[in-house]
Amino acid sequence: MESQALVKRYTEGLAAALKSEEEYETVSRELAEFSDILEKNDELREVLLRPFLAAAKKAQIVQDILEKQPSQAKTRRLVLLLLQHRRLEILSRIVRDLPELWRARQGVLTFEVRSVVPLKDAQKKRLEAELRKLEKSQVYCTYVLEPGIIGGLYIKKGNMVYDVSLKGQLERLKEKIRER
Repeated sequence: MESQALVKRYTEGLAAALKSEEEYETVSRELAEFSDILEKNDELREVLLRPFLAAAKKAQIVQDILEKQPSQAKTRRLVLLLLQHRRLEILSRIVRDLPELWRARQGVLTFEVRSVVPLKDAQKKRLEAELRKLEKSQVYCTYVLEPGIIGGLYIKKGNMVYDVSLKGQLERLKEKIRER
């Protein structure tokens, strides 16, 4: 639980430090690239997470990597801050959570829409228009295929869920039967 709170704190701090859409796009991409390097290179990840290696040596390794791929000062600062506080392992979650927090700071609500089959563009536009009307705000939807819902849609915004899936309806029916 503490880890999720740390991820949120760092992600919110980063989102607050970003001043424009262009800067967000650049820093987000650079962090994702660095995170990918860590994910794909077991030896590097092990060295950077090793508690007995001198912090200065780790910082030099990270700086060498960041210099090879041009990066913004905010990208370097965050990666080095995470390294300094021995929290580099949360970088991938920061990268994952940053888009939603950035959009929220811009007044855009993020929804995850799950369906059995891909929605057509016209269906997506209609759904997004309905969500905008319902929420009285700009919306951004990510679309995920999930065969387990059988049919319909499963729409999630943060902790709120609109479950209009066949699976959800069957679950609710099952609960009603149990109550009797």
